Amino acid sequence: MAWRNRVEVSEGALRQNAGAIRAAAGRRDVIAVIKANAYGLGLERCARIFHEAGVAAMACATIGEAARIRRVVPQCRVLLLGSPLPDERPVAVANGYEPCLSTLDEVREFAQQADPRAPLNVHVNVDTGMGRFGALPDEAEAMVREVQACSSLHLAGLSTHYPMAGRPEIAGAQEQAINALLDRLPALPADTWIHWHNSEGLLLRPAGRTNVVRVGLLLTGTLPAGCPDPGLTPAVRWVSSLSLVKRLPKGHGVSYNRTKVLERDTVTGIVPVGYADGYPIALSGKGHVLVQGRRCPVLGRVTMDYIIVDLTDLASPVRPGEPVVLFGPQGSEFLSVSELARLAGTIPYDILCGLRGRCEVVGVP
Repeated sequence: MAWRNRVEVSEGALRQNAGAIRAAAGRRDVIAVIKANAYGLGLERCARIFHEAGVAAMACATIGEAARIRRVVPQCRVLLLGSPLPDERPVAVANGYEPCLSTLDEVREFAQQADPRAPLNVHVNVDTGMGRFGALPDEAEAMVREVQACSSLHLAGLSTHYPMAGRPEIAGAQEQAINALLDRLPALPADTWIHWHNSEGLLLRPAGRTNVVRVGLLLTGTLPAGCPDPGLTPAVRWVSSLSLVKRLPKGHGVSYNRTKVLERDTVTGIVPVGYADGYPIALSGKGHVLVQGRRCPVLGRVTMDYIIVDLTDLASPVRPGEPVVLFGPQGSEFLSVSELARLAGTIPYDILCGLRGRCEVVGVP
């Protein structure tokens, strides 16, 4: 069958990746980060699979995402990684979502709303250099002490976040800051999660005083640049088909603004995917797709609904309906999400989260 715009998510690969990450984490538990619709792979699908694979909790960014997780796995612990809006806080309390807190004011508001008969799990987030959520270490220390003194809250976690796990001088300074905080605090409850390893941090800086890791990108089978492979399997493939094949003469212009003028007689193919679907316009004139298991260059400007590719060097004639792979495997060749991101001047998260518009996301074995 010819697919116009199909994103295939391998459920088997997702399970395998969860197992590989649990092995890499050693004795530490794993929090699966599945915000942004599980990085485009389908939040409900991923929540079910990762829960079955034995992760300890899910993490997301919004109340809406948390509700979707709970509908699939009602018994799952759900962390809210950012600060809920004021009107959302009662919803978080009522549903037992675990907020990551950044201020003493947040501690006090959640303490007022929570019930001492069923203390709310909260995580104190420490800003050691990210500059986004989290309290600076001195305030974080006061927050921990206040949480521990409050009957309606339970200190479920203490966390921080790497902005650059691959820069030892930066990541090392962050670890020193949170270790110093841990040394100043009284003994934490045995069930308190200490977590700051993200996907990149787990692979590049696996040591440390954490007892839980938070991973997202690794679960998709996408390896951050410069990281060792813990045994991942790419879990997502983006496929389309040729909608038109035509011959153009040498000297003919291709696509908007004539950024490409053909240097030879060329067999071109039209692929019905464009920037409206998340194929980056930054890949104009430098991306590739796979046809017949070979790399075919993108010609000229990526347009809203289509890209034009060069089929001239294929060994066999092509017709409309011929399968096209935008990323993933075809035959013995493979186009990775990371490669597309590098060529587009962005990051793999952006490619995966950018899948949109007419993309049909389906689960496959």
